[in-house]
Amino acid sequence: MSSSAGLAQLAMPYPGEITFEQTTPLGSRRVATGPFDNALPFARTEGNVTQRVWRLDAPEATGLQLLAPLREQLVAEGWDVVFSCRAETCGGFEFRFELDIAPAPAMFVDLAAYRYLAARKDDAWTTIVASPSGAEGYIQVTTVTPADAPPPPPPPEKPPAADPVPQVADIAAALDATGRAVLDDLVFATGSTALEDGDYASLAELAAYLEARPETNVALVGHTDAQGPAAANMALSRRRAESARDLLTGRYGVAGERVETYGAGYFTPVAPNDTEAGRRANRRVEAVITSVP
Repeated sequence: MSSSAGLAQLAMPYPGEITFEQTTPLGSRRVATGPFDNALPFARTEGNVTQRVWRLDAPEATGLQLLAPLREQLVAEGWDVVFSCRAETCGGFEFRFELDIAPAPAMFVDLAAYRYLAARKDDAWTTIVASPSGAEGYIQVTTVTPADAPPPPPPPEKPPAADPVPQVADIAAALDATGRAVLDDLVFATGSTALEDGDYASLAELAAYLEARPETNVALVGHTDAQGPAAANMALSRRRAESARDLLTGRYGVAGERVETYGAGYFTPVAPNDTEAGRRANRRVEAVITSVP
């Protein structure tokens, strides 16, 4: 095969910024070429490895809406799509954790909504992982080119920033506008699930919202900062959500069957984890509407 294949020139489908960029001369990567089924089928590639991650302003975008424009660009440039899948057909959790993913908070992968693609052009390979995350989308592009290929060009010029999303002042407005709301007066110390005794305006507002909408249910989703291992943070975040649920159903009178709890660990940060202010913002509970009339 020819060794003339170069780095894919991809323009992102939404405005945003690069959060991670790394080039490794004479590196290697495993490229998944099929779904995970007790093991991962893969091609082992060697050469110049370039990995970039974009965080995009993409409210309500699906994984397919993030991936499809990039797939079209690859095909137009002469790349052959070898394998493409969505979370459940990829193999879900097991498939994702076989991939080489940039660390959080630079990259986020929603285990229920990500998309994956592997494409080949001559001796070069490109893989794309695309994942929605609320008002944002994350895209990781990894390309392996032959060792004698020219150095990778810089990424395409960043598109102009989108108009800022207006800040929503209260829980009801946030839920009506986006289907989710941060309960920002529920404050947790690192490693703690305890909430101080007292009144919480966010829970009172959420209870009033649900009382006015008897057919609407919610999930409380707990989050952590990035300190500690992933498994411990997943359990910790779930317990934070359960602490909020106990207050919501006990003190504020919401029926228990209307409130689910989940933990997302440190996989959906809202701020960098390299400052105390950022870590404090990431230790949070969010309310997410799960059913409506």
